[in-house]
Amino acid sequence: MEEIRSRYGRYAALFGREVDVVVNRPLGSTPTNAETADGGKRRKRYPVNCGYITTDLSDVFPAAGASVHPDDAPAHYDIDVLPPRYVYILGVHEPLETFHGRIVAVVHRNVRTPPRDGRVPPPQYSYDRLIVVPDGMELYEPEIRHEIAFAERRGRYRLYCMYEKSCGAVVYTMHNDTPLYLLIRNRSGHIGFPKGHVEYGEDEQETMMREIYEETSLRVTPDAEFRCEYHYVLWGVVHKRAVYSMAQFSYGHSVTTMENEIFGDWLVPFAEARKLLSYDNDRHILEMAHEKIMSR
Repeated sequence: MEEIRSRYGRYAALFGREVDVVVNRPLGSTPTNAETADGGKRRKRYPVNCGYITTDLSDVFPAAGASVHPDDAPAHYDIDVLPPRYVYILGVHEPLETFHGRIVAVVHRNVRTPPRDGRVPPPQYSYDRLIVVPDGMELYEPEIRHEIAFAERRGRYRLYCMYEKSCGAVVYTMHNDTPLYLLIRNRSGHIGFPKGHVEYGEDEQETMMREIYEETSLRVTPDAEFRCEYHYVLWGVVHKRAVYSMAQFSYGHSVTTMENEIFGDWLVPFAEARKLLSYDNDRHILEMAHEKIMSR
């Protein structure tokens, strides 16, 4: 966790930054033979616009200055020495020549060059790419990974995103006309509702039901009319959106929590649930859900 937090801290000044981009590989164009690993036998068209920024980032990377080009750099460098320059433009579905947008993510590649003449391989270095989108667009990890899969092999890079979205629910059951609420303790030690990150192609309800099943083994009935969300900023960098529904399960069904992910669970009435919750935002959502249940 500290390593991830540290890396986000290094990219913090990039997130939300407006940049100008020159597009040298527009959407729909075909790579040259030199750009393909197989000598041009399988030359697929670019599914997104690719290019490089012309904006001066010397205030973020003062050691490099604006004039340093990655192609002119030594074989091994670190982000503190050279700023990332190349970008994927997402959220635009037509060929471009130039573009003005905001940085919302960084693709951090981990590359180790092969040994030469039996010598020890040189140290690992990074060759980062930026994700740039139109101003005002929030783009989340699943969509970004899907869009860049044509060029980036999963497992060989880490993706650091400015925006994150998770979906969950106030999970409850009725016993003797009294609602009992299911709370869980997650890896961070906080007590809250079952929730998790959206996966590619899912809507909010699908994510909520999948996460509840994975974390608790419960099959639930969602209430599509109940939806609440709140926003917060993690580490002063990551803008997180938490969306909650309401979901019911049949009393008596056993709860089996996910090992190594969930470290405690409670099925308790409203007053006790309210005390157990770690965050005021979750208490407010619980209050709204309880009010709706009791008004039926």
